[in-house]
Amino acid sequence: MSLHRVFAVGLACLFLASCVPPSAANGGDGPGGGGAGGVSPDACGRIDTNPVGRKVYNFLVASAELDRASLELETSITAACRRMATILGVSAEGDTRAVCSRAATELDANLKVSVRSESRLVTRYSPPVCTTQVDFAAGIVASCEARAVADVAVTCDGRCSGTCNGQCSGQCAGGGAGGQCAGQCEGTCNGRCSGGCDGYANVDGSAECKASAEIRANVRTECSEPKVEVVRENVTIVDDSKFQKAMGAIDAGMPAILRATKKLELAGKALVLWVQTGASLVRASGELAGQLGEKGLCVGGQLAGVLAASANIQARFSVSIEVSAQVSASAGAQSR
Repeated sequence: MSLHRVFAVGLACLFLASCVPPSAANGGDGPGGGGAGGVSPDACGRIDTNPVGRKVYNFLVASAELDRASLELETSITAACRRMATILGVSAEGDTRAVCSRAATELDANLKVSVRSESRLVTRYSPPVCTTQVDFAAGIVASCEARAVADVAVTCDGRCSGTCNGQCSGQCAGGGAGGQCAGQCEGTCNGRCSGGCDGYANVDGSAECKASAEIRANVRTECSEPKVEVVRENVTIVDDSKFQKAMGAIDAGMPAILRATKKLELAGKALVLWVQTGASLVRASGELAGQLGEKGLCVGGQLAGVLAASANIQARFSVSIEVSAQVSASAGAQSR
């Protein structure tokens, strides 16, 4: 199968649900239907010795990391739902969708029968703060394009917690004039953000290198633990046993689910760019065959591995987002 054909089918699978194997769509044999073993960036030896090889290699590395990250995110949500289900006294067995749906249904039922009120209990939370290391992202583009790190611009859509040198669309803590900033930027840093970005890090570079850098940097984002509190105004507890189970389940599971949801939001943007990277490689398929030489066949096999992984990645994102929303709704979760 040609590289062009591999990616043509792969991109179609990302957008057509009929391409997702039933095992992946239902959570598979692990939480998300398989691990991250299908893509091995170094399996073909050194391929990053010329511009085309560097782009392909960075794409393969990013694909492997996205595969692992999607599995880790779903696994964290599954574990949170299992804790909630155990506290609520229902089965913690089954795949992600099954155990989270069971926990959400039982949580909703417990809250409904345990209190009497004119309005529902509300679970208020302080959203997690997620920080992406923008210097790491810049380093990936620099390596991918054989450029100096200082020449790679990284903008921050959120809060540049390091230093924003350039235009800040929000408040600049370091002063500046005419929209220019030389300090922390609360908003969007359209100049060069260094240090950390509490939001999504956008990297300036060629399509392939930009996508690879944003995937790798944003899936490695570190998020703080959100603070969760159940507001009990104007309610009367009529079944303390069920109420305490519900409170215990919320405490045990909601922080992890809220943190994973935020990471899913950032990783989801990276997923879109990953698809665009595949499209770029389709356009460069002729150049790939000419410049990778004898390693071209091996690289084609790795790209086929990306195709195989794409269905599981898509399924993990879909299931994780679905069950996170379901459990959050049952808990009445609202941001402060």
